[in-house]
Amino acid sequence: MSTAIRNVQIISPGSPLHGASEVGIERGVFVDPRTLTDATEIDGKTAWLVPGLIDLRVNLREPGLEHKGTIASETRAAVAGGVTTVVATPTTDPVVDSPADVRLVLERAKASGHCRVLPTAMLTQGGEGNHLSEMAALVDAGCVALAQGNRPFGSRKIEFNTLKYAQSLDIRVILDSESRDFSGGCAHAGKIGTGLGLSLNSPLSETLGLGADLDLVEATGVTAHFSRITSGVSVTRIREAKAKGLQISCDVTLGHLVYSEHAIANLDPNFHLERPLRSEDDRLALIAGVIDGTIDLIVSDHSPHEPGAKLAPFPETEQGMSHIEGTMQLLLKLDQSGELAFEQSLRAMTCKPAQVINQHELGSIQFDNPADCVLLDPNGSTTFDQDHWLSSGTNSPLFGQTLPGRVLGSWINGRHIAL
Repeated sequence: MSTAIRNVQIISPGSPLHGASEVGIERGVFVDPRTLTDATEIDGKTAWLVPGLIDLRVNLREPGLEHKGTIASETRAAVAGGVTTVVATPTTDPVVDSPADVRLVLERAKASGHCRVLPTAMLTQGGEGNHLSEMAALVDAGCVALAQGNRPFGSRKIEFNTLKYAQSLDIRVILDSESRDFSGGCAHAGKIGTGLGLSLNSPLSETLGLGADLDLVEATGVTAHFSRITSGVSVTRIREAKAKGLQISCDVTLGHLVYSEHAIANLDPNFHLERPLRSEDDRLALIAGVIDGTIDLIVSDHSPHEPGAKLAPFPETEQGMSHIEGTMQLLLKLDQSGELAFEQSLRAMTCKPAQVINQHELGSIQFDNPADCVLLDPNGSTTFDQDHWLSSGTNSPLFGQTLPGRVLGSWINGRHIAL
């Protein structure tokens, strides 16, 4: 069945169809609507049609942590937020570190997923940081990149050998830079955390680790993606490394663009994150990094938890927030605040991540590409409440908020996704 979507404003940075008012869908791909006969007509009523978002960091929890979330529940939440492709982290229980694990994720996603799921797997066996995983076999099984997640390498020497081997196989690695000497602490080492008497995490935990990782990337020549940078100093170092010609990219979480350390002032456990919210100056530096292209991607770092995970004093709660189903609305909030234009943030969640994971046919509305798109009413609004929440993770700061924008419909490979 073919579909013609008309009377819309197509917003797809870099596409020849950017700014067009109609597009067709047939056999799962975008086509010229003038070639269609007997197509189902959809009147967009001047809404926006944008590429489906690609989220490079999503904790789907399955297998092993189904009490926190499942592939079914979290991909359903993703589609509600305008996300049509998720890249799954390998830090499940057990971790994804074998071809059989990768196939399991893909099989479960095919059986119960609501959007496209692209897996990643561990760089080291068991994620323990000591012995290399079956890298080539993992990629052959369907991984788009290999990562270590929040698990440290056993030593810098082991990390060097791991990156060197990945480079020899032309495999992209995802690194979460951290210095173990400065790791820990539940709050940024700033005035808010200090005033609350919380255990503190210095930005040095990130910047020292980033410096060492950049040296190893330069020494090995591996293509690396740095995930979840949080500080202005990190933005500067990434910018300098790119100027030197290093083959690197990086991302920032949506939460770190929207919130600063001030969000924890009332000890809301939903803001207890693995990478703590930094100062307002850091937040603004991160936004500037997205604007000038130093920061390539925006990710959700969606981390669903069961209710009990946040029912404890702030430092003792589990880390992470569930907010993927508000992704598109949060991008519009940044746009309406005047801090980050929607086209810039959209680029960082569509065509740019498609390039990073070598899925070049995704992230753009243009003829012959897979028909992944979202019909968005920019003048509408969405109110978030727990009764209508789709994620299994109840750890969300969005409850009770009304944000700009409303997702009217989503298509993946030309198939309309009903929620």
